Amino acid sequence: MGKAVYLIELSVAFAMMSLGIAIQQLHYPSVLSLNMGLSGVCFLIFSYFFARGIVSLDHKKLNVWLSCSILILALALRFFSARDADQVEFCYSVMILSVYIPLIIFIGLALWKVRHLFFGNILEKIWLLVISVWFLSTLIRLAYFSYSPDMLKILFLGNSNTFYGDFIELQHVFYGLILLFSILTLLVAIKRLVFDINRKSRLDGLTGAYNRLGLHYFIEFKLPKLQSFSLIMLDIDFFKAVNTRYGHPIGDAVIKEVVLLINKHLSNVEHQTIRLGGEEFLIILPTIVVPQLVEIAENLREYIEKYDFLHLADDLTITVSIGIGEYDASSSFQDAYKDVDSKLAVAKQSGRNQVVGLV
Repeated sequence: MGKAVYLIELSVAFAMMSLGIAIQQLHYPSVLSLNMGLSGVCFLIFSYFFARGIVSLDHKKLNVWLSCSILILALALRFFSARDADQVEFCYSVMILSVYIPLIIFIGLALWKVRHLFFGNILEKIWLLVISVWFLSTLIRLAYFSYSPDMLKILFLGNSNTFYGDFIELQHVFYGLILLFSILTLLVAIKRLVFDINRKSRLDGLTGAYNRLGLHYFIEFKLPKLQSFSLIMLDIDFFKAVNTRYGHPIGDAVIKEVVLLINKHLSNVEHQTIRLGGEEFLIILPTIVVPQLVEIAENLREYIEKYDFLHLADDLTITVSIGIGEYDASSSFQDAYKDVDSKLAVAKQSGRNQVVGLV
């Protein structure tokens, strides 16, 4: 599963939610204060891990210090208020607020961090919509509890009458939404896991750049959507001499550093960096046209030449040779690849540390 921590976080969340619901529905333990205390702890843990799971699905994180502070405060209020819950009506409200306010904060923060998924695929849209509706239902439930703490007796002790019939219906809707978003979250998590596995198979293990499989993915799925694209093919000069003099660990460090420099230099430009093998790289620029391409390539060459590699090894300097070209997406990518490769060969044969391409 690699770094798919969202599976663990969501599993913990749903386990705690199931346990909390079971405690409520079975009315066990039958002591109201204890029942409320235990179920509240379960729902607090659920709200925290569910929020973490939501943002982890999108490779983001909640603020750890803020989250821990909210949890500690909520748990303290829950346990202190539970002691006198059977006698003091005020404690009912404190106990409910200690669970619902953190829940609203956690889920609200999570939904805000992944709000862009409203513009994602259909599954993500439905998933986010259901969670949002459930989130709103928690506000309605909180309003009911705030109106009358006696509502808790319906939930925890099973007491009911016609006056509280609408609350019972709301409770059923609430649990129905929980079941629905649980199923949808599982589907989204499975889809994201498959996507992550496929993506990792397209990445170079040393540098994190795309590998040749990633290049094939671009050709098959992204190239047909373009009208034109530009290529930069880059080779580290005299790299074999670096390995011979400093050893392969330093050579690997140089390769990783060069990829970091490429991505940093092109951070404001849409691009894909591909490690073709060894010390050779291909950079695909879908939106760059000829005048920009020349400037970008020359600035990149100069940027790497002036970069201080001395933190890796004494007297270590690195330069690169570059071939560039702009191509029509309707033409053969293989022809474009051969063309830019031949330009790189000219740059290496002409003394290296230069850009060859557009004239």
